[in-house]
Formats: sequence, structure tokens, C-alpha cells
Amino acid sequence: MKEIVICAAIKMPDGYIARGHRHGDCIRHINEHYSYLKKDITWSKCTQGFMTGYNRFVTREEGRKLQDAAGIKSVEEYRGDTLFSEDLY
Repeated sequence: MKEIVICAAIKMPDGYIARGHRHGDCIRHINEHYSYLKKDITWSKCTQGFMTGYNRFVTREEGRKLQDAAGIKSVEEYRGDTLFSEDLY
């Protein structure tokens, strides 16, 4: 079975990964989670990407390569070499 992207994700500098349908969902989750923990968020050190069916975090660029290798087309049209959550559903 080929590895494919299943949802948006953001990886925090401390290793925490938030998952969601869109990256905006991940941002809301991170804001709530880190507010509860009373931790500051350094957004410039976060990485937006995706989770795969193998529960692996990948960057936007790697996610796009996985989708291409699996022959999965964007629901709209791919933009450049990066994957956007809008390409999934």
C-alpha cells in the first residue's frame, strides 16, 4: 500500500503535533493546548505539513510528492511543489 497524506498537521518545536482537516484547525487546537499549559508559542519555529496513513509527519513538499507518487489528484488544482489542505478535500 502506498503512503498517502490523510490530514493537515503542524509540528511544534517541542515535538508536539496537532492534526486537523485544515491547518487553521491545527492552529486553533495549538492555541487552546498551549494556553492550557501556559506555554508560549513561537510560530516561526513551527512546521506546517501533513500526517500520512502511516502516522508519519511530512512537510508540505514531501506531502505533495507522496500524493503525486500515489496518483492522487488535487480536488482543485495543485499550486507549485507544495501541498495545501484544500488539495485533500
